[in-house]
Amino acid sequence: MRRRVTAALAAVLLAMSTVPQSGAMARSAAPPAIDTPPMGWSSRALGCSVADASVRQAATGLAALKAAGYRYVIIDDCWEAGERDSSGRLAADPGRFPDGMKALVDTVHAEGLKFGLNLSAGTKTCAGGGPGSYGHEADDAALVKEWGVDYVKYDYCSIPTADFPGQNSQAIAQKLYPRMREALGDGIAFAMNNEDGNSVPWLWGGQLATTWRTNVVTKPITDSYASMLGIWETAMLRLQYAGPHSYADPDLLQAGLGGMTDTEYRTQVSLWAMAAAPLILQAAPAKAPAAIVANPRVVAVDQDALGRPAAFAHTDGWYHVLSRPLAGGDTAVALYNESDREKTISTTASELKLPAASRYRLEDLWSGAAWSTTGDIAAAVPAHGTVMYRVSTRRDSSAPLPTYEIDPATVLGETRATTVEPGKDNSLLTRVTNTGGTAPVRDVAVSLTVPDGWKAKAVTPSTSERLAPGAAFTTRWTITPPAGAAQRDYPLTGKVTSDRWKGGLDGSAVVHVATAPGSGTSYLSDVPWATMVNHLGPVEKDMSGGNAAAGDGHTLTIGGVRYAKGLGAQAPAEIGYYTAGRCTTVAFSAGIDDEVDAPGAVRGSADFQVWADGELAARTGVLTGDQPPRKVTASVKGARYIRLVATNGGDNAYFDHTDFADAKITCD
Repeated sequence: MRRRVTAALAAVLLAMSTVPQSGAMARSAAPPAIDTPPMGWSSRALGCSVADASVRQAATGLAALKAAGYRYVIIDDCWEAGERDSSGRLAADPGRFPDGMKALVDTVHAEGLKFGLNLSAGTKTCAGGGPGSYGHEADDAALVKEWGVDYVKYDYCSIPTADFPGQNSQAIAQKLYPRMREALGDGIAFAMNNEDGNSVPWLWGGQLATTWRTNVVTKPITDSYASMLGIWETAMLRLQYAGPHSYADPDLLQAGLGGMTDTEYRTQVSLWAMAAAPLILQAAPAKAPAAIVANPRVVAVDQDALGRPAAFAHTDGWYHVLSRPLAGGDTAVALYNESDREKTISTTASELKLPAASRYRLEDLWSGAAWSTTGDIAAAVPAHGTVMYRVSTRRDSSAPLPTYEIDPATVLGETRATTVEPGKDNSLLTRVTNTGGTAPVRDVAVSLTVPDGWKAKAVTPSTSERLAPGAAFTTRWTITPPAGAAQRDYPLTGKVTSDRWKGGLDGSAVVHVATAPGSGTSYLSDVPWATMVNHLGPVEKDMSGGNAAAGDGHTLTIGGVRYAKGLGAQAPAEIGYYTAGRCTTVAFSAGIDDEVDAPGAVRGSADFQVWADGELAARTGVLTGDQPPRKVTASVKGARYIRLVATNGGDNAYFDHTDFADAKITCD
């Protein structure tokens, strides 16, 4: 977890501070009596296009998920008219909500659902320009109760800080939030939405709120794995302050929006469930995949009556084991693989601090399969994936837990998919382990399935008569992609069965097809790269980086020297190539492209590097836009992968248009 050290230190420092208590805070001794984290839908994705019809449509869609626990239909801003009415009361926008809020609330209630909306603690709402509740807390609370509102998301926008001289954001928030909380009373869920980077709601939100945000509200979650990961990492630092009736809110579920894979969406739901977090959909309910957002076994963990969030049992930065105690004595365990390659993640009953027992029952919450173990717990977890178990000491006849690995990493910490070459036999392993160890298994059979047009052959036996407790069985395979296979990732799947594993256990992995450069010397711009990361837009071939659009660069030019061939990037950038251990030398001229220069100003700075299988092979140090091209020659002999890297010069990424001019590679 890349930001853990810094963030953890900040959390420790915050925890050491004294939380000031206003009189209002002292009177709000507890959050509303809401027994489990709210589940529902938010209109955030609709923005200020939200209207009566779209909310009714969402309610109809959410009704299909009601049995799973999804109940709250929440309008997230832009519902208000621009001004209060003649009586000083809030009013709905007459164009988009012509029937008013009361009629809409009644419609939602008629579906057996609950209704939520936002208010603002300041003078204006965050979006739409509607009036805030500052100075009107009692009146606005009375109005939404009159409408029958069940949930209020209380935003922190347009705060009149001049009314609070000498007070910081936290002190102001601790005065404003209790006012609305007390006015609403105990029957309405109260969601604090005020993490502005300074108000530290996790330190005091548990005293009055149903939920409190863990991520900065001005940087909401986006539908990407990187965004979800960063927000989860931050949330993990703050879960210690959550508990029954007051839950950490790491933002909305993204499943159904389309920016992540199903594996990544399952991971978000898993991690949110382990955190006892609200499960609020951002996608239209009809588009949210029920198999992911409404899995009853996973939702049951989120909604567990004990209300205690998970904590790390073990983590090393890429691979995480989380443990959450559940009502009745069971324990939820999540094995999360943050990395880009399948990885077997393991733990033990001792590490999880489970009650002493000779045998444990494990239920895989995503598949529903039941297993047993004497104490060892493991799973081959796909890249960006999460496996969840419910562990109990209840004894039954479940088969011993198997672990089935396809192409396990042979190098510690390897996070890149194995590369295979088209038209050639490539070797890989499968391994099945009797991890549970509660009994031997017999008649073990392992299969491997490759994409259409590929060939797979077991070089060593793929069946075993007996697998003792704790023992592993390995099969070596050759897989052969067709000669014309495109350079990209391809899935591999497989299954292991035995006398005890009659339904079988599925496995998966990803391999990357790539071709190493041919013998002799080649321009790298003529060689397909295996990976490419660029600060703005794509890396360009035989032209400068230009701006964000593809193909918008110019002739590569460094210090007035023009180059017909090379790579144009914008730092930070990284271009990776598969070399299969057959290449010897990489050479290029490094420098900042002249396209960023302006009259009277020479701009840009970057550090150019060459990496060979994780080892630094060459480095220029920081080059600036006023320096001539720097010749770089790096030995990459024996490396299977090389990377050309440009980092910014320690200032920022502005104008860091980096050229790997005349870049060539020499191979045997």
